[in-house]
Parts: sequence; C-alpha cells; structure tokens
Amino acid sequence: MSPSEYLRSILSREAVDASAGAPIRRDLAATVEALCRQWAGRHLISVDTGGAFEKGMANRSGSAIDFVVALSPDTPYTLAQIYESLHEALWNAGHNSMRGEVGIGALINGVPVDITPIRLPTRPGGAVELYCRRLDASVFTDLNRHIELAIASGRAEEVRLIKLWRDQKGFDLPSFYLELAVTAALKGEPRGQLAENVWHVLGFFEKSFLTRALVDPGNATNIVSDLLRVSERQVIADQAAECRAGLPWSAIVY
Repeated sequence: MSPSEYLRSILSREAVDASAGAPIRRDLAATVEALCRQWAGRHLISVDTGGAFEKGMANRSGSAIDFVVALSPDTPYTLAQIYESLHEALWNAGHNSMRGEVGIGALINGVPVDITPIRLPTRPGGAVELYCRRLDASVFTDLNRHIELAIASGRAEEVRLIKLWRDQKGFDLPSFYLELAVTAALKGEPRGQLAENVWHVLGFFEKSFLTRALVDPGNATNIVSDLLRVSERQVIADQAAECRAGLPWSAIVY
C-alpha cells in the first residue's frame, strides 16, 4: 500500500455523508431547529447546515455536522450572552453541550454536532456577527465566503487529515486557522498527490507557521493567526518537525 493509499483508507473510515439526501442531514435538521426555536423564539430566522460539514471537511470522529443558527438583527443581548444562553439551553435539554471556538458542541440523537449562533446584519449582504470564545469578543465575517473558498480550494482531503493529526496529537489549533494554513501551504501545489501534499503541509507547519500571518477572507481586519500565541504555534511547529524527522505514516496519522 502506497502512502497515499494508506491516507485515503483513513479518509474513507472517517467519511461523513454531506449529500443533499444524507440521513444525518435529514434526521437532525428538524430536531436542531425545534431546539433552537424553543430557545430563541421569535428571534430565530433560520437553522442551516454550515461549517466543515458544508465545506466537505468534516470527520466522523469530530463534529459530524455543523449548524448555523441565524438570529434577527434586533435580537437583544451581546453575542457572548447569546452564546452562553444556547450552551445552557442545550445542557438543560440533556445534550451534553460543550463550549467550542465559535459554536456549541452537543450530542443530539447520539450524533456529535456543532451549533453556531450568529446575528444577521441589518442590511442584506453585510457581515454576520458571531462570538469568538478565545478572543472573548464578537467577530464580524462572511461565513458563506468561507464555504465558497474552502470548496474552491480543492484541499478537503488534506484539511481532514491535518485535523486528524491535530486531534490525535492533542494540540490546540482552531479549525478555521487550520483550514487557512493548509490552503496557504498548498498554494500552487498539484491536487491529488495526497501524501506529498500532506508532507508539504507538515513542512509549512515546521518552517513557516510561526511567522506566517493569515487573515480571514470574510473580513481582512480579522487576523486569524493572532488566535494563537507564539508559544502555542511553537508546539505545533515542533510536532511537525518530529513527524518529518523520520516517523512512518502510521505514526503520523492513524
């Protein structure tokens, strides 16, 4: 088995069906919407799938499906209060909720989901507002732009493998930051050469990650690379260097 065949066997094991008729989409959407309607009342505008699920970058062992809960522009309270309120509502409903980077993780019908509350802009087409727990602040961005660019990049396989590498090694790297880093690392590289590309990404983490600034394509004032301190980025660089020092693929990601 070649390195790329080995990596694709892992991707197959971790595959999430995100097709239009996917059972996970059909079975959970109504339940999540009912929970959110009970929580948000008249302020709820919509509940849609989003995030890694719509980007094709989700793994079965992570959050299998992501939902974005859109609230009206006149929804009261700060986004931090809204975020905490959703966490509490899901916890009280018995869904083992946990605070994430921008969303709330929960176990619904036995499936791990991530639910991100956003406040819609007063003008159509404007940036939506969401809460970033790491910054303890509201952030304005374009989530649809994130999805469009992620799909257009054609790097879903590499992103999914690097997410598994992160989770298995146990270091801290926000998923959106990870996606941007992988896309930046592979700019100009051919698609399809999976093992070579993942190796190239690990080289980026080893040699360039400490100093490379990455910005939010949905709002250039958001410096995504500022989410981690230099010491936290150094941990990731060291992990990548260790992998590239001669570890077999079976010890890098599994």
